[in-house]
Amino acid sequence: MKKKYRLFFILLLQSFYLNIYCETIKSKKNINLVDNNSEKKVFPFTSIKGNLFFTFGGLKNNKNESIHTTYENKFKIKTSFNKNDNILTIIESGNAFESPLNFDLQSKKGNNLKISTLLYQFKINDNYKGVIGPMMFGYNGLAGKSSLYNERIAILDGSKFTTSSGIGPGLGISRLFKKGLNTSLKISSDNTIIRNETIHLISQIGLSRKNWGGTITSNLNNKFNAYGIATYFVKGNFPSISTSLEIKNEQKLKTSYNWIFALQKKYKNKNFGLAFGTYNNKEKIAYEGWSEIEITDTLKIIPVFFVRETNKNNSELGFAINSKMIY
Repeated sequence: MKKKYRLFFILLLQSFYLNIYCETIKSKKNINLVDNNSEKKVFPFTSIKGNLFFTFGGLKNNKNESIHTTYENKFKIKTSFNKNDNILTIIESGNAFESPLNFDLQSKKGNNLKISTLLYQFKINDNYKGVIGPMMFGYNGLAGKSSLYNERIAILDGSKFTTSSGIGPGLGISRLFKKGLNTSLKISSDNTIIRNETIHLISQIGLSRKNWGGTITSNLNNKFNAYGIATYFVKGNFPSISTSLEIKNEQKLKTSYNWIFALQKKYKNKNFGLAFGTYNNKEKIAYEGWSEIEITDTLKIIPVFFVRETNKNNSELGFAINSKMIY
């Protein structure tokens, strides 16, 4: 009888202990769920995001047909010392040196990782922002929004004249007004040796609102002067409309035009884009269509189709299946 009582007493203690333990774990779990302090950022704060593109595509014209495979690997490193500044470093590699597809998502940096962008953006006060860096593109530091179309995917670019300044040092300032109005002024160089022949003076006036807006941009330098106007509009469930027109006056009294008309729509986990416009300095027309399909949070498939005019009797037909992995 004594053994039975002892056994019953031990089982009772174990059951009581387990109940207390389970309630304690459950209570702690609930406290953690409502603890918002864990989401606060501690400065300086650094985030690293990577994108890896694989491109499998083909090109057909009246002379031959060809298949091409390339990759692009890109790291974006952002460091902030407070909420109002940002050091942006982009490191990339890619082997699309000889790819005639010429997609924007194809890198030609080579197999060794190279820094393609290095700049520091900072807030001066409530109205002014500044940017400075040794390696910048022409569009870095401009406050205006020119388009709702993703020009990073295919071949058409609505601002290739006005934001073309090579990769080099730059210094810029932007002013933000009420109701989305903004202005930007930037001095940049396409060479680490800064002289009159390498300097670009880029200025922009923009209006950035949720449903409509645009920019007026100029790029002045010794090689050419370029002026452009761009607009965008979106309403309800209709696709967004983005347009731009650029004029480039070169030293040899040659005038070139670049323009684009683009539509883009997001539906569930897919993005669709259609556009046509000029794609080179000879003002040849190109037509492109693409879709960005989200498979998982870290994987997207991007099919692209395009037609490019090369002369009056010949056009190039191209396609590509691109995979984008986010890590």
